[in-house]
Amino acid sequence: MRFSLLIYSILLFFMSCCLCSCDSSEKTNRQYTYFGGEIVNPNTNYVVLSDGVGLNDTIQLDKNNRFLHKIENLKEGLYSFRHNPENQIVLLEQGDSVLIRLNTIEFDESLVFTGDGARKNNFLIDMFLQNETEREKIRRTGLRLSPSYFKRHQDSLLNFKVKAYKKFIDKYELSDLAKKLTQASFKFDYYTRHELYFNRRYGIAGLDSSKDLPLSFFSYRNNINYNDDELKRLYAYNRFLNFYFTNASLTNYSKEFPLYKNRIGSTIYKLNLVDSLIYHPYIKNNLLRRVTTKFLLESRDNIEANKVLSHYLSVSSNKKSQKELRKLSRAISRLRPNKIIPEQPLITSNGETIKLSSLFKKPITAFYFWSMDRKDHYIRAHKKASYLNTLHPEIDFIAINTDDEQTKNWLKTIKRHHYNLNNEYEFKYPKCSSEELVIHNRNKVILVDNEGKIINANTDLFSSVFEKQLMHYSRLANVEN
Repeated sequence: MRFSLLIYSILLFFMSCCLCSCDSSEKTNRQYTYFGGEIVNPNTNYVVLSDGVGLNDTIQLDKNNRFLHKIENLKEGLYSFRHNPENQIVLLEQGDSVLIRLNTIEFDESLVFTGDGARKNNFLIDMFLQNETEREKIRRTGLRLSPSYFKRHQDSLLNFKVKAYKKFIDKYELSDLAKKLTQASFKFDYYTRHELYFNRRYGIAGLDSSKDLPLSFFSYRNNINYNDDELKRLYAYNRFLNFYFTNASLTNYSKEFPLYKNRIGSTIYKLNLVDSLIYHPYIKNNLLRRVTTKFLLESRDNIEANKVLSHYLSVSSNKKSQKELRKLSRAISRLRPNKIIPEQPLITSNGETIKLSSLFKKPITAFYFWSMDRKDHYIRAHKKASYLNTLHPEIDFIAINTDDEQTKNWLKTIKRHHYNLNNEYEFKYPKCSSEELVIHNRNKVILVDNEGKIINANTDLFSSVFEKQLMHYSRLANVEN
């Protein structure tokens, strides 16, 4: 649906008036709910609004990069809106008129909500960004803290957010659903940090939780609803569930099988644990899919991958996910060492279409991947590749852009940064190529020899062992030559 600038401006005025004057009873009596906004520097000409179950509406941008969508018979709750390749959530309730404004260069950081229903959504995005920052600090320094000090610090942060939340709900009238979701947005992140801390400490240092952790460390677990329909789309809730089941399976499996050496057995145990505790179909299938996907991506051979996939298929009820994971497993099987890398068409900086295989000119070629939606990543990636190339001139480092329908912006970007155009390419068919080469990780590097045989299809550009791997592979290549 396309709206002129005049209609859009009138609606914005109307929504602003509603924000100031309408009470909750008037809002809930409205027949329709509206979701609209403006995308600055759009990547595509549409936005997709989805509830993850049945609704999946594609909303076109007008010539001013604005959109507006009217929803009848709204089912209140969390929705996701996607502007390729990014997505975020929005809480919609009956009668809301929510507008967004964002810049794709800083998608989450620039996102602002206006209109009736904006305050609860601005609270959610503020918590999302704050939680991201605090989790990053934990990964950098928090894991070195003692368990008791870690808990005291996290309790202090939680108390600060609880006070801010109470002021928020005292000042503004919110529905019970909005209160529940805004509170869950920071409480479940608090829970996740404890699970993250335990997971990293247990896995790295062999921490004996019964001796080192405070008795109240996991007290929140007693009050968790693992099948909460209203929270099923909340990032903080899903992140917590993922870490919780990882830790629960790790602890329980290691007790029953103390050596804890069988990755296949531990993963199947985790799948069974999810199957036994989760009865909500959406939540269960998402967790089962996430566990299995992670294992397949890290699998070392087709035998162990097929065993876990087979068990996943026996407990999952989502036919679409089953089909997708079968496809993923087949793609991974074609990327094992000594296999020939699947052919892909590429676009050069001159606009020509060439084959991936035409780039195998040196003993080793390293393909790394990037997208314009993560400027910090592609700048770091190019710097790291340039540095490694000075250490290993016998290795070609080839950058491939994975963005869809972004050729003009891609060319502007590589020229603006003065990258070597002879080493810069773009997938002609990004979605298909990304699936065939299994690009699930931005840091992924695929190493092939001069015949296109895969040396390593799943190494990490920023990994501490990557440089050692390059030295090892380079020596082997020199010996063979």
